[in-house]
Amino acid sequence: MPNYPQNDPRRGRPRQEGRPPEKGVPALLKGRTWLLWGVMLICGFGVLVARLAWWQLVQREDMQAKAASQQLLDTTLTAQRGDIYDSNGNLLATSSVVWKIEAAPNQFGENADLVQISKDLAGYLGEGYFYEEILAGLSDSESSYYLLARQADKPVAQAIQEYASAKTVKEDGYERAALPIYVTQSSKRVYPYGNFLPQVLGFCNADGEGVYGLEKSYEDTLAGTPGRVVTIRNPLGDEIPNDSETTYPAKEGSDLYLTIDANIQAIVEKYLANSVKVNNVQQRGVGLVMNVNTGEILAMAVENGFDPNDPFALSEEDMAKLEGLSDEEYTPLQGQLREAQWKNKAITELYYPGSVFKIVTTAAALDSGKATPAASFACGGDYTVADIHYGCASGAVHGVQDMALALRNSCNIYYIQLGQQIGASTFYDYFSAFGFTEPTGIDLPYETQYMQYYDREGLGVVQLASSSFGQAQKITPIQMATAVAAAVNGGYLVQPHVVSQVVDADGNVTATGQTEPKRQVISEEVSAVICSMMENVVESGKQGAPGRNAYVAGYRVGGKSGTSEKLDEERNAYGGYRFASSFCAIVPADDPEILVMVILDDPDTATDSSLYLSGPCVGNIISEVAPYLGIEVEYTEEELANPMVTVPNCLPGSDGNPVEWSLAQVELNKKGFEHKTTGEGQYVLYQYPAAYTKLRIGSTVYLYTDSAEGALTTVPNMVGRDVESAQTLLKSANLNYALTGDSTGTITAQDVEAGSSVQMGTVVTLTVTASEAQAPLQDKPEGEETGEETGEETAG
Repeated sequence: MPNYPQNDPRRGRPRQEGRPPEKGVPALLKGRTWLLWGVMLICGFGVLVARLAWWQLVQREDMQAKAASQQLLDTTLTAQRGDIYDSNGNLLATSSVVWKIEAAPNQFGENADLVQISKDLAGYLGEGYFYEEILAGLSDSESSYYLLARQADKPVAQAIQEYASAKTVKEDGYERAALPIYVTQSSKRVYPYGNFLPQVLGFCNADGEGVYGLEKSYEDTLAGTPGRVVTIRNPLGDEIPNDSETTYPAKEGSDLYLTIDANIQAIVEKYLANSVKVNNVQQRGVGLVMNVNTGEILAMAVENGFDPNDPFALSEEDMAKLEGLSDEEYTPLQGQLREAQWKNKAITELYYPGSVFKIVTTAAALDSGKATPAASFACGGDYTVADIHYGCASGAVHGVQDMALALRNSCNIYYIQLGQQIGASTFYDYFSAFGFTEPTGIDLPYETQYMQYYDREGLGVVQLASSSFGQAQKITPIQMATAVAAAVNGGYLVQPHVVSQVVDADGNVTATGQTEPKRQVISEEVSAVICSMMENVVESGKQGAPGRNAYVAGYRVGGKSGTSEKLDEERNAYGGYRFASSFCAIVPADDPEILVMVILDDPDTATDSSLYLSGPCVGNIISEVAPYLGIEVEYTEEELANPMVTVPNCLPGSDGNPVEWSLAQVELNKKGFEHKTTGEGQYVLYQYPAAYTKLRIGSTVYLYTDSAEGALTTVPNMVGRDVESAQTLLKSANLNYALTGDSTGTITAQDVEAGSSVQMGTVVTLTVTASEAQAPLQDKPEGEETGEETGEETAG
């Protein structure tokens, strides 16, 4: 180191003793450090500002909602679900108040005796609740929700609520219920008639949402809009009583008023159930009653049914199918059986319509001008189209026929030739116009969207031949019924529907069913011809008429039967084709008001003739529905000329074979007798009045299936009454009558003493005297009941 002078500035500062040499920090490095700190500070501040801006501007609503959820208690108010009524105002579906009971397992705390609590709750809840299951649910300390009961009755809910709030504890300065168990009001769907109209009504799931039937298709209409109650809560989540509670009322659901008449529905269900039973029907049956002019469905029955109050329960027959199955087999089959009983066969399943479809072929031929009613073709029992051989039922040979006779004989060979004359293109035009290429649009869910038919290009000579008599194209029962309605109502395709009106909670009608026709398919003149031809099929129940078992004396009944082979299914145990039996009738035939159709899918019987299968069911339905609707009685000239009719024998004949009660009724229908059948048996054991008795047409014959003796009734006093009031009173007393004298006068005597006990159906002969010699109304004998009470039955 150079030795500079003492005062030389280059010498530097003298070093202090004991101090290490000072290291220098470059100025540039210091600047960079401060710059780095500044950048970090600015970035951090920027991130903070950006985050705040994100919360304030972008996430503002979400943050407010989270804050509100922590500070506010929001309780949902369940809307009252709308009711469902039949056309007469009978309640078919309603909702009853129930209570939902829930718990918050993560709020019980470490010191809670969950075993004892679970036992106590199981005791309150009753049968079907086990404390082990409850304990498992309450022990899940990470869960904030556990459902104890979904639909508890009021006494149970009240008892559990009192139990849960019996003790209070202080936690973090707040007093709260010791048990985090909550009771809230809910509702349960109730169907007062049980297994009645189930596939139409449908049912609701456990959450009260419609999943089948009208409950499904009108879910938004019935459900209404839930309300809310908003109030402040403390940090523990409990409500703080204050004046700031805000209530948003629930909007009640609207009610449905149906076109279905419960009385007609009950009639159809009764006869359909019996027909399915006695004919051993394998794949259910369908029964429909429809207003042909408006499309209103008066009854829609599917057998077998289910109880919508307990829709998951299976019938005894279905449960038997599950016996002995493994778990792998049991569960899927159980699901299939449940699904099958819920489905509305009238709208969800396709079938070959068979000869009922000949009504459509006839209409197409006449309306298109391709043929007239006089068009004749020969039936030699066999006919070949492109190497495919066709024949008529039972190998019948019908000879030369015109159109009316061919429809009556249900001649396949005639209709094949008629179809050829119509031609594929025209046939398809009418097939489409009658509504077979699209769903009907009925206001029920799950109407099949799958159509199985030949389009114009696919309708070859064989397809046309088979289609002409209903054996090639598959349709739904509701499509067939709607098409027949169009063929007989003047030619108008109507919109089938089951809801007549929607009425809101204030009583305002907010919607109505569509009663206006969609379009005119055929002329009114052709429609009138179709009605006449259908009446000829029934021919007033005369022996030999192919539709005679659907006849009810006093009404003009037209009809057409159908027996269709199920070509796309495996054959039955006897090697033959499975088949569907159907019969479609109209009343009155000269000016139709209603259509009655019954389909039995896959009967297992000795006969395949619909005359003996679906025909009797239709006749019995008409025998009760026609008078109920007030359809005008119109006897034939032959019936009017012979007002006294012989009662047929409804008991075993010389061959000893028992008579099934519904077939006995068919014979009474054709003779002009009303009937009342009592008992749960299948065969008639006793009848009164007895066979071969002469009675006035319109009299009632009583049939018994459980007893060989008749029931008794009390005879009212008829003296002093006019004939009309006497007839009404005797009918209500389950008695028949006969008249002697002037029918316009006053009753002066009766041959059976008033107050006496006689068999139901007994004939009381009334003596009538001209009005100028009217006798005063006699006092009622002591102890005699009023007319309304005389119908009570007494076993005898």
